[in-house]
Parts: sequence; C-alpha cells; structure tokens
Amino acid sequence: MNDPLHRPVAPPLQDPPPQEPPHKGSSPLVWILLLVVLVALGWYALTQRGTSETTTLPPTPVIDDPAAPPAEREPTARTAPRSDAASARPADREARPVAQPEIPYPPAAARSREEGSLILLVQVDANGNATDVTVEKRSGSRDLDRAAQQAVRDWKFEPAIQGGKPTASAVRVPIEFTLQDPG
Repeated sequence: MNDPLHRPVAPPLQDPPPQEPPHKGSSPLVWILLLVVLVALGWYALTQRGTSETTTLPPTPVIDDPAAPPAEREPTARTAPRSDAASARPADREARPVAQPEIPYPPAAARSREEGSLILLVQVDANGNATDVTVEKRSGSRDLDRAAQQAVRDWKFEPAIQGGKPTASAVRVPIEFTLQDPG
C-alpha cells in the first residue's frame, strides 16, 4: 500500500537476538581444592601399599551346651592358626658384604706411613654387585681412598631385601687403614 503523503515508514519491530545466559566458569578455588583432594588420595594409596593386606577373621564360636548329650556337643579343641605366605618370606634387611677380603695397603701410603679411616657409599644392585662406589668420608690420603674404592668395587654383596624380594640399595662400608709396627 502506498502512502500518498510519503511518510517514513518505521521498520517492522524485530525481536532482539536471543542472548545466551552468561556462562559461569568454575572458580579456580574449586580446581585447587579438587587437586588437593586427588593428591591426598594418591598419597594415602601409596602409603597403604606396603601394609599387610591380610584380614583376620573372628574366631569360630564353639558351642558347648552342657545340657546337650555328649554326642551332640561340638568339639572344643581349637586348631592352631595357619601360617600364611607373608610370614614365610625373608625379613627386610640392608645389603651386606658376603666377604670382606683384606684391602692391599698402597705402597706409596705405606712408605709415607699414612693411616686413616674412611666411609664408602656403595650402590648394590639386586644381584649383589657393587655398581658404584663413592667416598662419603675421606681418610685424608688420596692413595688410601683410591685403594679402598678399587677393592670394594670387586666385593660381592648380599642384596637388600624389601617385601621379600632382593632390591637395589646403598650401603655404607667403613674402612680402616692402620700400619703394623715393625717388631
């Protein structure tokens, strides 16, 4: 329809575009709390791994009715508790040398009349072999320290036992170098 007065025609009313409700993000505090809970659960699970998982059952009740005839009474003898596999496994222990052969005194240190004691830190694998030998406490003589390190590298060890199984570990080995007085 034409308007003879040529009045401006207002555009038809349009509905405003639909707005999405504002997105509510999770608070960083909620994420931090969730992270703390997960870490605590993980820590708890790891600390419970080493504990014994055997459950003890309550003793079986023994019915001993004095009024019942002897044939109907349950036997009152108790059986000894069974030993489980956990008690049969070897006890946990540190690694230790199988034999401690005498360490040859370094000739230069003997000529200089050097004496001293040192402590070696020996890394022992699950097979009982020394994989790394370092000086933890020095003797004051480089020759004595080197001689001790070289000798202990060839020693055989009983590996550490943890949870009934041989495992790699570190062991401290004290060494004492003393000269015998010529008599």
